[in-house]
Amino acid sequence: MKNLLNFKKTTGRLVVLLLLTLAFTSCSKEFLEEPKNTSGLTEEVVFSSRQVTESFIAGIFANYKGQYASVDTGGLYSLYFARAVKGNDLIQANNWYGFDYGHENREPNFRRTNFNWDFNYQTINYANILIQGVEESDLSDAAKKEFIAVGKAIRAFHHFQLVLDFAPNYNNDPSLERIPFYTDRVSLETVGGKAPAPLSDIMDLIKLDLNEAIADLPEDRLGKSFINKSVANGMLARVLSVTQDDWEGLSQAARAAYGGSASSAVVSSNWAGGFNNMYDDEVLWGLFQNGTSEAAYYFGYSAAMMDHFTLSYQATYINPNFVDEFTNTDVRNTFVDFYGVSASVPWREFVSSKFAFTFDADIIVMRKSEMVLFDAEAQYQLGNITEAKNLLFTLQSERDPNATMSSNTGVQLFEEILFERRKELYGELGVQWFDAKRYNRSITRDAVHRIPLTVEADSPLFYLKIPQREIDASEFYTDAINIE
Repeated sequence: MKNLLNFKKTTGRLVVLLLLTLAFTSCSKEFLEEPKNTSGLTEEVVFSSRQVTESFIAGIFANYKGQYASVDTGGLYSLYFARAVKGNDLIQANNWYGFDYGHENREPNFRRTNFNWDFNYQTINYANILIQGVEESDLSDAAKKEFIAVGKAIRAFHHFQLVLDFAPNYNNDPSLERIPFYTDRVSLETVGGKAPAPLSDIMDLIKLDLNEAIADLPEDRLGKSFINKSVANGMLARVLSVTQDDWEGLSQAARAAYGGSASSAVVSSNWAGGFNNMYDDEVLWGLFQNGTSEAAYYFGYSAAMMDHFTLSYQATYINPNFVDEFTNTDVRNTFVDFYGVSASVPWREFVSSKFAFTFDADIIVMRKSEMVLFDAEAQYQLGNITEAKNLLFTLQSERDPNATMSSNTGVQLFEEILFERRKELYGELGVQWFDAKRYNRSITRDAVHRIPLTVEADSPLFYLKIPQREIDASEFYTDAINIE
């Protein structure tokens, strides 16, 4: 049987490269010990035991922290941070992620476009290799069910990232065809690509994968870098918040993710500790950093950009108008006039201590508080206003002892829920961009910004163009798709 393979999109075709030296990296308490002599392992070996299969999965998640072409095109964290700097709350200096901040990094030959396409489809191929390899293995039925569920969750998660990055607002035109969905692995023998499918088909397949994964995943896992039932429910909650066709389902998925008790779910020590501890009870999913052999991975995640108190890139500032929205007793008010330059350079007035940069700072990918706010949003959309207010206040009162229950109703309550998401998740996953896109809202930057601009509702700036090399090599695309 062939050695394990990993594809990369080069010249638009699904070209396959040998994988294993990448797949078995990351030796730490969060990942299994690195197997020896991996360069020649066949699939019979890789999927011959639970331990080695877990090592393959660990390699996929280790790749989430990798470096590709440059600092701002790393692993999963760079997808998130590129979205985070597209809103009004953060101000990025003329540094890494500067083109994302300016909404300029979307052309078909630019590194953001090519990386986001390559990274996601590469990881989808890993997931399909996992699914097929496990299906054809002699593993126990229980192990097969679990590992196939992990593969389906990974596959769904990365197709969803592609929908977010390469397609307009989903609900404007679900029939639009922008990206293909892959359920089969790609090998060296694969010729050409695959036709893009309607967004509605893509989303249906994403939801199918996630629902099947949720059914078969356990809650137990090797560590928080791995996907379990709660994480898959969190993924589904994010998807349903975009399709907006099942608010009850969104509430159920969010509650399954945060555990059902909002008051315990929102308790977090990370706000006082630099937001770098994935073992905090509030964290659902994170990426472990061991501080030694993984030192190269620090380049792109939030702490390296946002921490001005430790030698790092020190590139991200906080909009003073956003700062004004926080009370002095709110633990999320992490803002300091560190440089004392507000009079001469207003956008450099405030920095944040939310993220503390160290080489062993874990990368937090998903939190329970996000899920509590999804539940509040779902309850609002279902007309359960009292429950929406209670959920919102559960988070607000945990973050600020002087918080009071919202008196808002109607659209004002909806706006308060969305703004609370910005206050809770700033610098993490691009929450303002995500919410503006799914609700067809504009992003208007105020004049304090280094690059003030308005991104109109449903503007093409909300998505990236298809990579040029994909267009050049594929029979399914033409340059006409990139006229936006």
